[in-house]
Amino acid sequence: MLLKKTAKAVDIAVFIASQAIVQPVTTDEIAKGLGLSSSYTEAILKDLRQAGVIRAHRGPGGGYQIRGNPEDISLWDVVKHFEVEHHFDVLYPEGDHPLKALEIGIQNKLQSVLNAQTLADVAVPVMPSAERVTSMLGQFRLKPLPAPVMPKAPNSVFQLSMML
Repeated sequence: MLLKKTAKAVDIAVFIASQAIVQPVTTDEIAKGLGLSSSYTEAILKDLRQAGVIRAHRGPGGGYQIRGNPEDISLWDVVKHFEVEHHFDVLYPEGDHPLKALEIGIQNKLQSVLNAQTLADVAVPVMPSAERVTSMLGQFRLKPLPAPVMPKAPNSVFQLSMML
């Protein structure tokens, strides 16, 4: 019953909820992870961003993250922006269509099932890969600073004169 684009939008939202633990997920990571083209992924990401499900970060280290807590975003919140409800009254203004009640029942059941599931329920958090952790650390491999050493000398001339 769901459009292919709707199913892919749910896949992308779940992927972002799973992957964007530490830093935003790029379009290329999403496209490669789900086996989609970059242009198709970008089109769906644009729709998800306009729907308020995800947010975008520009520049180096940028990408996409879920807007808000994944526990508060139901799958219906994603789906409702992609699915078009069939209005039999508009399509058949003369009378009742025999499938009107069936279609309304299916939509209501779908909505209740998707409202019961959140992104956090279906997303499996993935630990960042070593490559991703390396990119988070930056390109410079600096050694840690040594612990500061407190001098054991007098702090002023007055303390020096007391020691003598």
